[in-house]
Amino acid sequence: MSDFMPRPVRDLTPPVPLSQPLSGPVELAADRGPVVYVPGAHGGYVAVRREDLPTVPAEAPAAPPAPAGLDPQAQRTAARGVLAAGAGVGAYFGAQALAVALDVLVQGLIAAGVVVGVVLATGGRRGGGDTFITHHHVTNRWFGRSTTHIRNR
Repeated sequence: MSDFMPRPVRDLTPPVPLSQPLSGPVELAADRGPVVYVPGAHGGYVAVRREDLPTVPAEAPAAPPAPAGLDPQAQRTAARGVLAAGAGVGAYFGAQALAVALDVLVQGLIAAGVVVGVVLATGGRRGGGDTFITHHHVTNRWFGRSTTHIRNR
């Protein structure tokens, strides 16, 4: 068996002339002038002679008149933006005020704790203890060197 496959033979018979002529008047291409194809109603293209096309472009529909005053949609959008900005700034200042109030409360509690600790450490006595005056002198130098002098009187 060989792998040879013969090619199909082409149909070389001439086309059969039409038995009936086409309907309509015969018009030569040189007589009719240039043709332009325009979209048809059913999705195809239709040949139209160039001289049969309108020479003036069709008018575009007139734009509706602009409403008087500001656009209400734009006003609502701007109002939402202003409201969001105001809410954000208000929340920021409220958080700052809360932080200051909590800071003052914590400092007050620390001061009260120190007073209670001193009273408990001295046994509730007033006065009568030795008094020391302590002087701290710290000298800072280059490259992190520090010298501290403490003197009690």
